[in-house]
Amino acid sequence: MTNTALDDAGRCLLSVAWNIRTGGPRSDPYADAIRTRLRTLCRTLGHATCRHAETGAPGDHVPALRLADLAYEIDILLMLLGTSLVPSPRRDHRRRQEIDALLTGLDTLAAEAAAALEEVCVPG
Repeated sequence: MTNTALDDAGRCLLSVAWNIRTGGPRSDPYADAIRTRLRTLCRTLGHATCRHAETGAPGDHVPALRLADLAYEIDILLMLLGTSLVPSPRRDHRRRQEIDALLTGLDTLAAEAAAALEEVCVPG
């Protein structure tokens, strides 16, 4: 029997990974590196969460959902960098600082999400 809450959380992570924007015409190495990291993290933990759910074993789905939400938020902020009608280096700098602060929380959430799964499901 599948743990449906956990399966839904895993599929949510996979959806976020799929929908994170790619470089495009205004490619930015800073944003591209972060987006690659977000896609890899969400995809890896999404698949692991779905595999764990298939076993029917218990697991907390909330850390996976928080991780998906944070990855989505970071992607939105990256989209806002340099896309205003009137360029504002101060605003972009503020957004980069906010993104960097959110990235520190990303590692904590990723660890919590991985801890909610059996170690066998999450590659080392």
